[in-house]
Amino acid sequence: MAVLHYTLDFKLRAPADVSATVHGLQSIFQEQEMTENVHNSDGHGYLATFVGKNGRFAILRMHSHGLVTFDLQCLEGDDVAQVDNLLNALEKKLKALLDGNIQRIKRLPVLIRGSDVDRYWPTADGRLMEYDIDEVVYEKDSAYQNIKILHSRQFGNILILNGDVNLAESDLPYTQAIMGSGKEHYAGKEVLILGGGDGGILHEAVKLKPKMITMVEIDELVIDGCRKHMRKTCGNVLDNLKGDCYEVLVQDCVPVLKKFAEQGRTFDYVINDLTAVPISTAPEEDSTWEFLRLILDLSIRVLRPGGKYFTQGNCVNLTDALSEYEKLLGRLSCKVDFSKEVVCVPSYMELWVFYTIWKK
Repeated sequence: MAVLHYTLDFKLRAPADVSATVHGLQSIFQEQEMTENVHNSDGHGYLATFVGKNGRFAILRMHSHGLVTFDLQCLEGDDVAQVDNLLNALEKKLKALLDGNIQRIKRLPVLIRGSDVDRYWPTADGRLMEYDIDEVVYEKDSAYQNIKILHSRQFGNILILNGDVNLAESDLPYTQAIMGSGKEHYAGKEVLILGGGDGGILHEAVKLKPKMITMVEIDELVIDGCRKHMRKTCGNVLDNLKGDCYEVLVQDCVPVLKKFAEQGRTFDYVINDLTAVPISTAPEEDSTWEFLRLILDLSIRVLRPGGKYFTQGNCVNLTDALSEYEKLLGRLSCKVDFSKEVVCVPSYMELWVFYTIWKK
């Protein structure tokens, strides 16, 4: 059973009269049959908890710097009308008691904690987003990661890997950006896709009549889940791992890249859909940085003269991490140049940076 968490904040221009304010609120808690327990706040204002019927639990704080906060927790299935009446009565009373001293009132939508369907997922730069998710359609733990596909009324099915929103059925702008935003000519070309288990890049690339696409995805369970539950993204390209102009290799891309380099096999386009630029800006503390450098070096080795390497970066707000990535491009085994593009990816609810890289 989930817990519903309601919040009500009053930001004041000056600290309030604690005694008068608390006394003025007593009748509301008495009407709700909530028992008060005052706690020692070590000189940081007033702090009390209230316990009521149906497992209701509330915290009232009057901070010494001029902020009043009220948190109410109720069990799912509690009488919503009664809860709203309590919050409305408390807000109305506090407005009257603090008249002229209120700078801002903020009442947030209810936070649902512990629900069977998790609707809260963080953005890359650490902001919490609530999605309109109403169903878990697929969940597996592979040898590499936790895989979830959740249904959103707005974005369609969303692929989430290890707690990170990867791609939704709404996110064609992501796929278009990581393929060059329609500026490239794929007809008759050799294409290598690294990762991309959702099938989105493969589906869009096949439409452009390339000579051959080789896709290397390590996690077969991602392919299995997306084949069934991300049809708007992958179409039918994952129904068979080999088609007229493509082949999907369920393997680790590192030894595959090394083998291609040794064989002298080259590609017109390499599309890296493996991982975003790490949030950490300390490469020595994050093995993902070393992995990115290795993939970059190997990919440049299998890139034909005039060929291009496409990849995602990260959220546009992570300027330090993106700057670190661009420094990394200057430390590869051969000199490269790059351009970047900022795109709004619908289900990310943030702007995302994409890179195009080529040999100088």
